[in-house]
Amino acid sequence: MRVAAGVLALGLLAGCGSKDDDKAEEKESAKPSPSATTEAPASYYDVPFGVTLTEPGTQLALGAEGVIAFERRQKEIGVLSVKVERIERTSFQESFAGWNVDDVTAARTPYFVRLTVTNLGDTDLGGLKLDNVIWANDGTTLEAPNQYTKAQLPACAGDPLPASFLKAATAQICQVYFIAPARTLETISFIPPAGLDPVTWAGEISKVEKPVKKKPKKKPSQEAT
Repeated sequence: MRVAAGVLALGLLAGCGSKDDDKAEEKESAKPSPSATTEAPASYYDVPFGVTLTEPGTQLALGAEGVIAFERRQKEIGVLSVKVERIERTSFQESFAGWNVDDVTAARTPYFVRLTVTNLGDTDLGGLKLDNVIWANDGTTLEAPNQYTKAQLPACAGDPLPASFLKAATAQICQVYFIAPARTLETISFIPPAGLDPVTWAGEISKVEKPVKKKPKKKPSQEAT
């Protein structure tokens, strides 16, 4: 009711002005608002011209591109195009056979998350690990990734980005997340600074793709002469 009363009071005050005042107000209101026509939404970090960051709070499907910026080091901003290609649920029995896994970790569920990343910024991101950039959300907790080299875990290689990773360079990596018992991986998340809402990816969770074993080539038969 207080809002309605305020609107009514404004209407009564407007009726007391002269006709000239009314015309002046109409002309003024017809002018476009400078903020609505000339100002672009502010980025949370400065990025190169032509790069548009994905708006915080955006929910993306698997395979969709999100453009993110983060502070790699003090005053060193990285800008990446990120596509979460697949989320795969697996098990320690299936993908970590022979590993020495403690009981606490063994109670969790492992997930493989496969990413394609492209450098859109001017900073060389060579050697970067995304362990503090891309997180998994189980609905209550953000889980940091575990990254293993191809030698350690061929099924989900998460080597750092190449030593030189300049603008337009692209790489495919895989990150491992261990999700708490009775929880499932709900979204993959990037958390912008300053308390802004996360950019998230979600979609159908797949089964781990087993590598196809190549059949050995048959040796040509030798005919007796």
